[in-house]
Amino acid sequence: MDISREFGDESAPSNGLKHPTASFFHICFRSLAIIAYLFCSLLGGGFTLTFVLVVILLAADFWTVKNITGRLLVGLRWWNKVNEDGSTEWVFESRKEGTSVYHSETENRLFWIAMFTSTFLWILLFIKNLFSLSLGWVVVCITGVFLNAANLYGYIKCRKDARAKVQGAVGNFLGKQLWNQTFGTDQASQQQMNQR
Repeated sequence: MDISREFGDESAPSNGLKHPTASFFHICFRSLAIIAYLFCSLLGGGFTLTFVLVVILLAADFWTVKNITGRLLVGLRWWNKVNEDGSTEWVFESRKEGTSVYHSETENRLFWIAMFTSTFLWILLFIKNLFSLSLGWVVVCITGVFLNAANLYGYIKCRKDARAKVQGAVGNFLGKQLWNQTFGTDQASQQQMNQR
């Protein structure tokens, strides 16, 4: 998988999963983090090993989703930019309009279901550990909640920004068409006037 191409220039087959490797890793790291959290201590791993393993898997998931699977599966990308004056700015991108890449509904659903489900599961595990006063495990769950919620927040904002851009482009196009029809200044009449 070549991730060095320009954003929006991906080409893919027209049926099935367009990005099976990205889809696999989108599910893999987040599932392994939850499985490791639930079962590592039962297998004699202890708190420290479980903590380190879960945090590494969560970090791998965060990086993979933010930099690869979001771009490939739903055509969205976000990051937080630090300006020279020290202020931060969220930057959102979506696939370029007119590209030959079409969204796969299966991958789109897979992406969003996995994002919401894993965030919800980490919140439930956090609440369970908070009420059972397992403060060490609360820290692990907070890490899971924050990393998953940060990606989820970024992609929700990115999706809203992409929709706003599309609506703005459609509104601009319709406004120009209405103007041209109302005042008769389409290109054909402009060319006729230039020939006179």
